[in-house]
Amino acid sequence: MNYATLVDAITNNLYRVTNGLYAKELIPMETVNNTQTAASSDVVKSSQLVSVIQRQLRSSLNPEQYIIDICHVLINQQHRTLTDIATSILHQLGQSIPDNVTSISSIPDDVQGYADNMRQHYKHQPIVAIDWPPRIGKDFFGRLALVEKQDSSTQAKSAWHILRGQVDKTVKLTENKEISVEDVLQPTDSSLSLRVVIDGPPGIGKTTLCRKLLNMWSNGPLVHQQYDLVLYCPLRNSKIATATSLADLFVRQLNRYKNVPEWFEERDGEGLLIIFDGWDELSDQLRQSSLAASIICKEKLDQCSVIVTSRSYASSSLLKMDTLSRHVQVIGFCEDEISTVIIQTLQKDTKLAQELINENTEQDKWQLKYGKYKFHFTTTQSSKDSQLAVKLINDLKSVPWSS
Repeated sequence: MNYATLVDAITNNLYRVTNGLYAKELIPMETVNNTQTAASSDVVKSSQLVSVIQRQLRSSLNPEQYIIDICHVLINQQHRTLTDIATSILHQLGQSIPDNVTSISSIPDDVQGYADNMRQHYKHQPIVAIDWPPRIGKDFFGRLALVEKQDSSTQAKSAWHILRGQVDKTVKLTENKEISVEDVLQPTDSSLSLRVVIDGPPGIGKTTLCRKLLNMWSNGPLVHQQYDLVLYCPLRNSKIATATSLADLFVRQLNRYKNVPEWFEERDGEGLLIIFDGWDELSDQLRQSSLAASIICKEKLDQCSVIVTSRSYASSSLLKMDTLSRHVQVIGFCEDEISTVIIQTLQKDTKLAQELINENTEQDKWQLKYGKYKFHFTTTQSSKDSQLAVKLINDLKSVPWSS
């Protein structure tokens, strides 16, 4: 857990954490006085508190015991994020976890019940039950590029390459970083509550990517963060687009779980991930003044995480937000992957498809080793589907990608 993440978690519990640390003689009185009287913001005070802890740790005669004592103070705050941080540290140190941690980290039965209900709902959606293209060895959900910082010239080049289908050139742009699906929700240095924008051309796979994330959550904790509940909110749904309360975003409204939205509201959205799919579907007015816009801008539920998808032409207002954590572009398949996609799509026999993929891969390796030779892909298979796939791949390889 990095410095900034700990600062972010302490900020919401600054005074209780400070008093708890002083009560255990883990920080000096001077730090308590500074926290109570300084005119700076709570974020600055939290940063200063963590710096004091670091100095105390370095000067401690028993650093390991000092950090263990710190962890117990954090756990006693009964705050989920602080508890997760502390238990992770204790686990790394080989220490036992206090008995009260389970009750701290647990959620109400009705919240757990609704989450379990949604997991089953997401699991059985056809778009995630059957992958496209059919999965053979590797998982294809589009190639993603993480855009950490773009000036207008880079963005224009990226758009030009995407328009021409030059995915490889888009990935290689200086300020583009290729990422995996799992890394879409990786915490940033500044916050655990994320605001992630995913954009791309129509039909490129933005919604499929969202459904993939839903499927991943349904089958177990996500890699980087644990969410108590994930809500999928398609903005083409007029009820969601014009929602005025969090409860309106609960498309599956079950009477036995009617108190679940209120529980998340009381916690400012902590533990909740909302996926707003289709920002471009909203009218200009709703992009300015809607519940979705308020949540995305952290005017409401500032502790929840949000993913919002949009067609590229409508994402400019999102990319200007101060609250933006990450910009991800779905840009399609790279040149090396297209052959596999063609084979998977045309050859319905999975065994023949895999054999054909292996043949193509081996020939590509030879071409890389002996680049001066231009290989024409051939196959010994007599299947018409395989022959058609080979013809399309060879036609594709004759296209001047580097131009």
